[in-house]
Amino acid sequence: MAADRKQLLKEAADLVWQHALSGCATDPRPMAAAMAAARRAGITVQDIANYNANRPDRNGL
Repeated sequence: MAADRKQLLKEAADLVWQHALSGCATDPRPMAAAMAAARRAGITVQDIANYNANRPDRNGL
């Protein structure tokens, strides 16, 4: 279960990051679906933001 939660967090965070880097030009539906799945698993939007903020390779925004 923990591995599934971590995978949901990673997937949502990756899609949020890609959407932000594109200047919000990518289709938001995959990101929204991933975020909805993450939220159903108890992952908050803040968890997703923290995941992206704490990755050293994601300091470009």
